[in-house]
Amino acid sequence: MLNDRARDAFNNRFVGSYLLYGIGSGWGRPQGDSSTLFVTQWTGTDDDRVTRLRVPHGVDRIEAMGSDAVIVGSDKTDLQFTAIHLAGTPAIAQRYTLPGASQGELRSHGFFYRMDDTDSGVLGLPVSGAGRAGWKHLIQGSAGVLFLRNSNQRFSPLGVLNATAKQANDRCRASCVDWYGNARPIFLHGRVFALLGYELVEGTIRGDQIAESRRISFAPGEQTVAR
Repeated sequence: MLNDRARDAFNNRFVGSYLLYGIGSGWGRPQGDSSTLFVTQWTGTDDDRVTRLRVPHGVDRIEAMGSDAVIVGSDKTDLQFTAIHLAGTPAIAQRYTLPGASQGELRSHGFFYRMDDTDSGVLGLPVSGAGRAGWKHLIQGSAGVLFLRNSNQRFSPLGVLNATAKQANDRCRASCVDWYGNARPIFLHGRVFALLGYELVEGTIRGDQIAESRRISFAPGEQTVAR
């Protein structure tokens, strides 16, 4: 039976015919411990075996990445990504570490994966400083949105579209405790954006890098476009 802390930090996700679940840090500070990810196929087979995979971070986020999955979690200093190959016997396919970072947004809309073909795509996720407690995404903005390329079970960093240092204070005209998620990656008709509070930043991917091409601020009382 799970204790109160474990229940608050328990995460699960269906990806295709598989159920993945595990325990992370929840809305508290990263614990820095390794965790066990549990994977079981729930349909199309009589095999009820559960595969246990040890990951070097908490299971704070479970997302579909094409037909595979990616597990995101923080240790005490770094943000970790672990890809899980689900065909056949589930197994760890690849890992990526972003030093000195944690998730900037814990809710589901913070993550998005653009699948380019069956074996490749680009993921985006808001990021912030190391060791930040999960609940702080409600009152503190994200530092930027990280973009990673997934190609043939290999992660490669494209870069981060960053927020500006200035944070707009609308004195609660829109939201004192944000509920709609003010940081997220957006992929639209071949274009790439990062929503960061009152800023919308467009990026251009060339080769193995993403670079800012323009941004606009729609904070109350501001109409600022940078090109």
